[in-house]
This record gives sequence, structure tokens and C-alpha cells, in this order.
Amino acid sequence: MLGQSTMDNIVLSTLSACLSPNLAIRTAAEQRGRDLASQHPEYGLYLTQIATSPAFPDPERQLAAVSLKQYVDFQWQNKGVDGLLGPEPPAEVKARIRDAILQGICDPSRRMRVLNAYVIARIAHFDWPEAWPNLFDAIMTMLRSGSPQNVHGAMRVLAEFVRDDLTDQHFPHIAPALLPELHRIFSDTNAYGFRDRSRALAVFRDFTATMFMVSEAHPEVVANYLLPVLPIWMDAFKHVLSNPDTPSEALPIKHEVLRTLCKLIKQFPKASSPYISQFLEPIWNHLVYFQHRYLLELVNPPEDFEATADVDSDGETLGFESLLYSLLEYMLLVSRRREFKLMFTTVVEGSKNRKAGAFLTQLVEVCLTYFQISAELEESWTTDMNQFIQDDEEEAMNFNVRIAVEELLMELSDKYPNEVLQALSQAVGTKLQEANTSRESGDRNWWKVHEACLLALGRSSGSLIESLRSGTFSFDMEGLFTHVVLADMQCNDCPYLQGRALWFASQFAEVLPPALISQYLGAAVQALSPAVSNPAVKVSAVKAIRGFCCTLESADLVPFQTGMIEGIMGLSEAASDEALGLLLETLELIAKINDEVTARYADVMANLLLQVWVRTAEDYVLSEIVIDVFTVLAANKLMVARFQERMVPAVRDVLTEENVHTMSAAVATAFTFMTALIRHAPEPFPAVYTTTVFPQMIKLLLKVEDHSILQNGQDTIKELVERDLPGLTRWTDGTKTGLDYIIALVSRLLQPDHSESAAIFVGDLISKIIQKAGSDLGPLLPDLLTAVVRRLQVAATSSFIQQLVMIFAHLFMTQTEETVNFLAALDLPGGESALQLVLRSWCDQFSDFQGFVSIKVSAIAMSKLLDTADPRLDAVRVQGDEIVTSNKPTRYTQVPFPSKGIKLLILELQQQTEGALRGRRDDDDENDDEDEGESWEEDDDDEEADDRDDEGWHDVAKGDAFLTHMLGHGDEEMEDDRTDAKNDPVFHINLK
Repeated sequence: MLGQSTMDNIVLSTLSACLSPNLAIRTAAEQRGRDLASQHPEYGLYLTQIATSPAFPDPERQLAAVSLKQYVDFQWQNKGVDGLLGPEPPAEVKARIRDAILQGICDPSRRMRVLNAYVIARIAHFDWPEAWPNLFDAIMTMLRSGSPQNVHGAMRVLAEFVRDDLTDQHFPHIAPALLPELHRIFSDTNAYGFRDRSRALAVFRDFTATMFMVSEAHPEVVANYLLPVLPIWMDAFKHVLSNPDTPSEALPIKHEVLRTLCKLIKQFPKASSPYISQFLEPIWNHLVYFQHRYLLELVNPPEDFEATADVDSDGETLGFESLLYSLLEYMLLVSRRREFKLMFTTVVEGSKNRKAGAFLTQLVEVCLTYFQISAELEESWTTDMNQFIQDDEEEAMNFNVRIAVEELLMELSDKYPNEVLQALSQAVGTKLQEANTSRESGDRNWWKVHEACLLALGRSSGSLIESLRSGTFSFDMEGLFTHVVLADMQCNDCPYLQGRALWFASQFAEVLPPALISQYLGAAVQALSPAVSNPAVKVSAVKAIRGFCCTLESADLVPFQTGMIEGIMGLSEAASDEALGLLLETLELIAKINDEVTARYADVMANLLLQVWVRTAEDYVLSEIVIDVFTVLAANKLMVARFQERMVPAVRDVLTEENVHTMSAAVATAFTFMTALIRHAPEPFPAVYTTTVFPQMIKLLLKVEDHSILQNGQDTIKELVERDLPGLTRWTDGTKTGLDYIIALVSRLLQPDHSESAAIFVGDLISKIIQKAGSDLGPLLPDLLTAVVRRLQVAATSSFIQQLVMIFAHLFMTQTEETVNFLAALDLPGGESALQLVLRSWCDQFSDFQGFVSIKVSAIAMSKLLDTADPRLDAVRVQGDEIVTSNKPTRYTQVPFPSKGIKLLILELQQQTEGALRGRRDDDDENDDEDEGESWEEDDDDEEADDRDDEGWHDVAKGDAFLTHMLGHGDEEMEDDRTDAKNDPVFHINLK
């Protein structure tokens, strides 16, 4: 074995070479490091010595610590990241590393303390407490030492350890010693700086997060370890927040306090409840006090102002804006609490009406201050219009103060709609007057107040329009548009205000007089022209047009449709992908206004779609938008011939095996396009689909393995079967007919070793083949159904099982007796009949079917089957109710199929009935606003109501006596408006 000094030099030189700017030297050194790690059991010890010794150069020390962490991850124990990637170091080497690395968190270098702390935390993950029982005591000794270096290093270890490795089993040993020490450090303003105090609080917060995670299984941890220390921590928090005047260096610790408060309120609402009101006043004082600072530093900073942000070692920004996030979040949490309701709403004296509470009025006015565009945002949007497009949506991807305010306002508006409107109207009036004064005094940023007011009102347009119509709220909308919005729309020097005014008008289009509609809509269309050059105005104009299209009648829009299309097309030529998404979404709405106008632009829109499709095929979001536009254009009867003539060859050219390997997403989308083209092709059905397109598609589908292509392809073939099965049956390549090839595709998809995900729509395809082919299938049908049954026997995923079961549900509806005979006669391996398999699978999946038609077909088919009273059904046993025992696994009773079937139908009926009643419930009932207990206010509506609750089918079987009179709810809307589905007799069955 090499001598120690020689090994030191080898490891050190290897680290130095890894830092070389020369790629070849660096690559060779990295490989040498891996070889050393795998060949020398003491390699980790040499890394430790370099990392912990100030005698070595800083870059090599830092790399040694990083390499040591990787060494621990991959070679310390077999339960590492990916198991052992080299020899595990001997126990004595591990012990020496543990002893040496502890000194690393006392290093004079802050960065080295952090890096060494990561290493200690990773070793502790494997070795504590069994192989490293003295670790916690050593950390606590450093924590109590009073040395700033020792405290910082110990805190960094605790931060990693508490977050990643602490469990409820450690609480009795760690909590009594650690929590008081953390509180001591946090409270000692003389001995410890803001960073160390903030870190102590962060460790405490992570500790409480672990308590929360285990509290459901071990509720005693809250009573034993949180409640006893909560009062002293809350007192310390009050002291920190007692004065809103905050120097920049104190921002991080206030931010940590507020983060901790918010987390405690969310995770332990009952324990935190007594303290919430105690912090309301100081937090409100901070929000009020910081308004001036926000305007001075972030909204209207002087040209020589340089904002500074404190970034901790985890990379998290702890500056002024971060503190504002937490202040606003606290107000958001308060607004959800029942006990503070009177702050937001009060009863008007002498009536039952409610009005905005005094606090709500002040809060909304403060929110409008923080709602203003910051200088940083303005600069970001000006240099990157894509960012403006993203940030200006209701669901923005980035987070900033403006979005935090919007979340608070929307939450308040959902909770107290009329009260917020009252507060908002009053606050807007005050702010607009202030803006006018600022403008007269020469403030060049006066427009930001106007923009914030219009945005706040525009986001509340739904509730405002409803209140105006119902007479529960009065607002001078005409005066606002005449004196404010119109003037703002003409402010060419303020493009973001100008654009906001256009967008604002679109949000209230449904209540504007016709003259104003024409004026504002015309202005939005004009903004798309080359005469307007500012991109912010153009983007806002597109969003305004989108808003107008969503609310106005076609008659109001037709005069402007030509300008809209030409404007959108002009902007699309050089648009980025982000802008294209907005433009195409808007173009889809515009194309629906009037088919005749749209048809005039068939060629240019087709060219645009092809260009965007080929360029952005891998962009899933943009591809979905392109598909939506394509579908709208394909359905336009006035341009169908030109559109098909242009698109069929272009789409067909993409459907090649070569493209599967180079642009698979485009091939998958091409099948979706082809489905739309086939669905909307005119009569007589063009032969090109059967004689030219089909051979190319089926050849590809019989070879390809890509799941998306196969899924979309099944839908395309199904559509072609719907439109021209006779043509497919007649077509032949000399050896097989088109129907033969489709059956071959189905057989491939039904192979037991084939992916269920790839074959997820094969059931729909088979049902369509049986429906259209009928007796023409001849001897193919029994073989096809046998293959379906055998695939069902080994099917695993619920959605795939439902697809296969639905094939037989369709058959039970039309050929009940014949289908029962076929299944009863087909024996399967294991002694089970096909009838038993299908009925058992059907019952298991009955309550999980999705989609209007599927649910209806399943219920009608089961009713028809039960109506036969076939004795063979009584012999089939299916899963009944759960047998409640302490034994595992869970067991169920076995009941006759008819009993289970009747129960399922009754449960389905009950669910549909309750869903219909729930749909008629008054969502604005005052009692629904009340919260139960001390927890959060719940949403009045179920967040994820069962899709089937909205679909309420009328009855179970035509002419069936069973459940005939029990359903009488309103008409349903089908999720798929395709003609073939609406023409299906099942869709129109009145089961009464």
C-alpha cells in the first residue's frame, strides 16, 4: 500500500487536476478519483484530512468536502443512493473519518463549515445513533460553546439532520435538550447575529414540521414537545415583530418568524389559535409601515438605487419582498378563520344586509399599494415579453408581491364577495384621487396606481357584474369607463396602462353599451396593426380580444373578425412559442365567430398551423393548442374542401416510420389531425382516406411501439371505421382487405405481452367494428371476442379492464341472450368460464366507469342482463361486502351476480340523485360560510366532485320495470359532442 504522504499528494494532485480548465486533464483526473475511491479503502480518510485542514488550498478543500459527501452517498453503506459503487470502508476507517470530520464544522471558513456539515449529516443518516452515539452530544457541546463558528457549524448539521433524519423515536432524547438551546440562541440578541438566530429558528420550524408529519400516528408528540415550548417561542416572536421599523440586516429574521408562524397556524391550528390575534396588530402595522418603503425601493426607485437581497446558504432569498410574502400570507390565513369574520363583514344596522368591515376596507386599500408593478417587473417585461405573457395570466408560474396580493384579494373575494366589492370601490376611488394628485405633481409613475386599480377590479369582474345585475351593489361603471378607462386607453406613453385598459374593457363587455363595445373592441383590433409598435399593448390587445370573444355574441364580433384574423396572423409570423400559445388560443375563438369569414382565410391559417406544428411538435402545451385550432377549422363546412385538400397530403407525409424515430410527437399529433379530418370529411366520403391514407396508417401502426402514436392511431382507425367500413372491407392490397388489417391491429393490441397503456382505446375500436360490421364479421367475431376474454383474464389496469368490459356491455344491450350463451360456453384456463370472468370484472369496475355514454351503457346493459332472469347468472359469484376482521389481507363475501348487480344499480341511482340535488343547492347559503371547530374554513363545494354527479342519466333500461320511476332529473350534457356519439340510440334513451 502507498505511504501516507505519497497518498496525500496523489489525492491532492487529483483534486487540483479536477479543477483544471483543460477538459482532457479534468476528465482524466475525475476518472483517477473514481479509481482511487474503488481501490483504496482509506481514500475517504485522505479526503477528510484535506477538507478539515486549513493548510491546504481552499479550492481543493472545498472539492475534497464535496467528493467526500459523494463518497459517503455511494460507498458508506449498501443503503446509499444507488447501493455500493465501490468497497465499503472498514469500520476503523469510518470511525477515524467521523472523529476528524467533526472538527470541520469549527473551521474558520464559513463555506467549509457548511460543506463539512453536509458530510456529517450524510454520515449521520447511516450511522446515528448506532455507530455514532456521541454525535448529538458533540453537536450540543458546540452549540453551547458560545463560539460563533462552532454555533454556525453545529446549526448547519442540525438543519440537515432535523429536516431529513429526525423521527418520532428520537424526540424523547433530542427535544428536551435541543429545543431550549435553539430558543436561547434565537432570543440572545447580544451574543448571536441575525444569521445564527434565523438558522436556530429554521431548525425549530423543521422540528415542528416533523412533529406534524408524525402527529396523526403519534398525537402525544404535540402535547409532550410542542405545547410546553410554544409560549416562550411566541413571546420571542412578539419581541421580534414589536417594531415595524426594520433595518435591512434584520429582514431575514423577521421573515423566518413569519414563515414559522404561518406554518404553525397551518399545521397546528388548535395549538396556535390563542396566539393568532396577538400577532394581528404587529403584522398589520408592518404592512402599513412598509408601504412607503415598497413604493420608494421597488415601485419608484431612484435611478441610483441598488436593491440588495440576502441569500442564505440554501440559495433562498431573504430580502424585503420575501418578508412581504409572509406578511400577506398571514393575512390570508387570518381571512380563513371563523373567529375573525367580523373584521371582514358586519351587519348593516337595522337590516339583514352585510357590509365590509372597517379592517377589510383598510386591508384592500393597502393591497392596492402592493399591487402596483415594481420597477424590476417592468424592466423584466420590457426586455422579455414572454415573461409578461406568463406573469399577466391568472395562474402565473412565477411568484412575486403582486401575485401574493392577488391571491389574498381573490381569497377574500371568494369568501366575502359583496364586502370586497364595497371595500374595493372605496379603495379604488381613494387611490385614483391620489394618482391624479401625483400626476399633477409630475410623478411619472402615477399610471401604476391606475393599472393596479383596473387589474383589481378586472379580476373581480364576475362578482361585480353579478352584483350589479342583482342590485345588491351599486357602482358608477359608466363614469369609470368614461373618465378613467377611456383616458387610460389613450395613454401612449404608458403602454402597460394602455394595455390594461383594453383588457379591462373586455372583462366587462357583457354589461357595456353597444357603442362602447364597438369603441373598445375596435381599439383592441387597431392595436394589432403595424401602426401600434409597443409589444405590451399588442399582447394586452390579444388578451382583450380573447376576453371579448368569450363574452360577446357573434353578431357583435363579426364586424371586427377580419381585422382580428389579419392582426393575429401578422403577429404570428415572428412570435415566440409563449406568444404563439396566446395567439393561437385567441385564433381558435375568433375562428368560431363566423364560418364564412373564417373560410376566407383557410389557406393562410392552414399554412400557419403546419408551420407551428412542425416547429413545436415536442412542446406538449403548444401542440394541444394547435390541435384545438385544427379541430375548429376542420369542422368549418364552408372551407372543408380547401382545408382537406391542403391538409390531408401534409399530414399524411408525416406518417412515416422514419419520422417515428426522429419526431415521434409530430407523428402522434398527425394521427389526431387525421382523426379530425376524417370526422369532418364531406359526403360522399373521399376515397383518398380508404385507398391512400389508410394503407399508410395501418402499416405504421402494425410496427410502431410508441404508446402515444398507438393510442391516437386507434382513435383514427375507429373514426375511419365509423365513416367508411364498407370501403375498408372492399379495399385490398392483393392479399388482405382493410378489415383484415384492422383485425390484425386489434390482435396485436390484445397480445398479453403488449402494453395496456398503448392499447387503452382498443375496446372502443372493437365495439365500433362490431357495431358497424355486424354479420359481415362472420366467423371472425367469435375469435375476436375470445381474444378479448383471454386478454381480460390477465389485464391489470382499471382503465384497460373497463375498455374490454365495455365491449360486452354493448353486446348485452343488443344481443343479450347470444352474448350470455357465448360467454357461458367459453371455458378458460383455471376452470373459470368467460361469463364468470366478464361479470366479475364488470362488477369490480362498475362504479369507476367514466364518461356519460360509458356510464349509461353500463347501467342499461346490466339492467337488460338482469331482466333476462337467466339461471346461469345466479351461479356466478362476485365480490360482495368486506368482511371486517383484524386479519390481513382483506377478505370479502361472495354473492350471486344478480344481487350484486341490483345493489350496484341502486347505488348508482342514489349517487346520481344526490349529485343532481347537490347541483341545485344554494352555494351562497350564509350557513355555508361558517367553519366548524377551530380549523380552516372549508370550500362550500366539493373540490373534486365525481364527474358522474353532473351527468345524471334518467333511467336504467328502456321499458324496464326496475328503477323506472326513480330518476327524473334534467337533461345531461355530454362531454363529447361528436356526431356519431349523439346519433347513438343510447344517448337518446329515455329510461322511463
